Amino acid sequence: AKITHIKHYDAYDHRIDQIERCAETKTLEREIFNLGLFDPKRNSSWSRFCKLFLLYQNGEFGVMCPIACTHGMVALMNRYENTEPKLNEEAKSILLKAREGYIEADQKRYAVCAQFISEIQGGSDVPANLVEAVYEDEPHEDGMANCWRLYGQKFFCSAIQADYAVVTAKPKDSESPTKVAAFVVPSWLPGNKEKGVRNSYTIDRLKPKMGTSELPTAEITYEGAVAYPIGPLDKGVANVVGIVLTLSRIHVAMGESAQALRIAREAVLYAQFRRAFGVSVSIFPLMQNQINTLENWSKRTAAGVFKIYNEFIEMGEELISGIRDLEKIEDIELRKRRFRLRELIMLQKIVVADETPEMVRLAISFFGGHGIMEDFLCFPRIMRDSMIMELWEGPRNVLLTQIHRDFQRVKEWYPADQFVRDMLMPESELLVEPLAQEFKHIIDHKSLLLQDKETLDICKRWQINSNNLMIAYQNVALKELNYKDKPLKFSRLFREMKKRIK
Repeated sequence: AKITHIKHYDAYDHRIDQIERCAETKTLEREIFNLGLFDPKRNSSWSRFCKLFLLYQNGEFGVMCPIACTHGMVALMNRYENTEPKLNEEAKSILLKAREGYIEADQKRYAVCAQFISEIQGGSDVPANLVEAVYEDEPHEDGMANCWRLYGQKFFCSAIQADYAVVTAKPKDSESPTKVAAFVVPSWLPGNKEKGVRNSYTIDRLKPKMGTSELPTAEITYEGAVAYPIGPLDKGVANVVGIVLTLSRIHVAMGESAQALRIAREAVLYAQFRRAFGVSVSIFPLMQNQINTLENWSKRTAAGVFKIYNEFIEMGEELISGIRDLEKIEDIELRKRRFRLRELIMLQKIVVADETPEMVRLAISFFGGHGIMEDFLCFPRIMRDSMIMELWEGPRNVLLTQIHRDFQRVKEWYPADQFVRDMLMPESELLVEPLAQEFKHIIDHKSLLLQDKETLDICKRWQINSNNLMIAYQNVALKELNYKDKPLKFSRLFREMKKRIK
């Protein structure tokens, strides 16, 4: 098996922490990054989206996580390229390598990026980070002086093969114990990659994950790694959550919806091809109901992703860091629209990631015993990946709590029931009002953290209402498309394939 592993030492007992991946994965990564997806000279907003959507039909396959992370890092660094506090020259050089590429060995390359946020004591609680950032005047052995350096451990670092990572850390002697800054950290300082000398950090071990096993995920320890700040030192959490993680949540939904179309297409065609008891299994009423369920799910999920991404593009592909920044927008309708996008992205991530494992399992059942044979079908791999996506960038409970808090903070200028009416426009009042009133009742509850029976009941209702809201939104998006496709027919595709072979 072509398993990713780590080589800690070279033949001369030098610590190198070299990630060993198969040649196929490295080739895929190089070719996909060389599409220049985040280079505005090479891709428009929609061409980037369409390429990403097609690529995601293959699952994560060791490449799409760093693509999502690079998208987030480029977006965050773009914010401070020309805005105070501006990126320093080293950080600007890193941004250009990720966004526009660079020449290496006479070939164009694009930097691969990651985001290292989680720590063992906090997980999704970023303000609980303990990794410390220290500004040091004196040079270390690497010769770097007058720079920020990081000390401490990060516990869940995916795409550890990356050239650069966005990392959160607490500046030493900060006035607030919860203030966290964002930094960009090179994996190697200039000239050291070829020598295998990392930027004063060790890769302690690789994680044996259930899914996305092609993607190396590690635990690391910073021992004075050189780091360059991105944005204000007291705004790291808002910037990372509001921009970097929000883009990752968009990618989760995009990836799951792309895979939804693929598995529905392949499962339906196989059902038409497969014969049992003398007939195609697709004609049995039980199977017809399952086909309808699978096709409806895949289409409404994809339609919802397109609708939200279209709104993201119309907002200039610019995300607002947090509620405080949102409230600085004087135009109340624009403020509401931006807030709506923020919440829809979280809600979509929650629901798409929740539904996908169940639907992949249903699609696997279409293939009978063949469905679990990994040399016959990729669905088992996609099933495992979908379990990872459900937990990546905020598990369901964390995001449901965040949405509840957000709405309580904005209730003076955006009532919860009005939000539902706006998001489901122009759906009928008969459908919208029960959802709107239920959502308002949930948001009116003081906190989801209270230890009483009423809160337990509200939490149960919120679990159900959140899915109902997003499914209704997806159905609105599907209606707006008015998409009329020809039914999938295995016999027709088979005839066309034979013609091409001839």
